[in-house]
This record gives sequence, C-alpha cells and structure tokens, in this order.
Amino acid sequence: MVVVLVVAFDSGGFGPRQRYRSASREAWQSVEYWAGFELPSDYKHFVDGFGDAVIFKHLFVAHPEGFDPLLNLMKEERKSFLAGFEDLPDETPAASVGAGRFLPWAYHDFNGDICLLVPPSGGSGDWAVAVSFRQCPEVQVFSGGVTQFLQGLADGEFPRGWPRAGFEWAGVEGSPLI
Repeated sequence: MVVVLVVAFDSGGFGPRQRYRSASREAWQSVEYWAGFELPSDYKHFVDGFGDAVIFKHLFVAHPEGFDPLLNLMKEERKSFLAGFEDLPDETPAASVGAGRFLPWAYHDFNGDICLLVPPSGGSGDWAVAVSFRQCPEVQVFSGGVTQFLQGLADGEFPRGWPRAGFEWAGVEGSPLI
C-alpha cells in the first residue's frame, strides 16, 4: 500500500521525497502515545518525505524531529483549536469526544487555518482531514484522508480562502533534517 502512495504522490506532481531521513520510530511513538491513536500510514509517509517544510506556498507541515517538532505543534494548535469550543475539556485526543479527538498536523501561514486529522469513528477505519478556519468559526471536513486532501490541492481544489498555488516545497530555514 505504501508503494502505491509513493507512486500517487510522484504522479500527482510531488516528485521525489525531499527528506531522506525519516523520523525515528521513537519520535513517531511519542506523538502516537500522546494522541492515543496510531496515525495513518499515508500521513506518516508524507511527513517523513516532505515534512518540516512549507508546501503549496503556505501550508506548513510539521515533522516529528523538525524545527518546530510535530508533537509541540499538535499540542499548541490543539489548544488554539479547542479554545473555540468552550465545553470541551483539555484532555488527550483519544479520551475526548467529537472535535476534541481531532489532531492538528499542519497550519496555513497565509490565514492561520489549522489542518486536522479526523480519526475514524463508527467502526470506519477511514481517516479524514478537517480545516478549522481562523477567520470564522467553521470546520470543514474532507473525506479520504491526507493523501486525497493533498492530491486535491495538487489538482487545484483548495479550501475556501486559500490562495491557489501549485505544489512547491520549501524546507524550513534552520531545519535539523537532512
């Protein structure tokens, strides 16, 4: 399955991976332990190959061992996201319900929108992606997971208010990743 995703990324205009050192197993385990979920493999594969960078000119994708480590970004952006929901307790995502289960994985530096992983529910094994818009109290959910969401961006299907841009990869200045 991972090989198919690599092919899909290459044919979608993402090209070869930009990061040649994947996150350590321990780094991913720390993130998953905090979240209480095993993260989707397509997401982890993409982050290992392209993370700690800005893609589509404005979408910052964190890496577990990057300049702003993924776990730090998840915790900080989650607090910001949950601030819009007064009745949600600040507990681990797996112990939460509804929107409290969503996991931040990227943010849009043009307008501050947060991209979230939406864990499967109701017996479904499928993850989704949500975008929490900072400019208005709205969350839009996109089915199909990270791979489909990113492919949609590559095909020009952007969330409301996002500037249209082709896939461009720019590593974060000062990134410790090779």
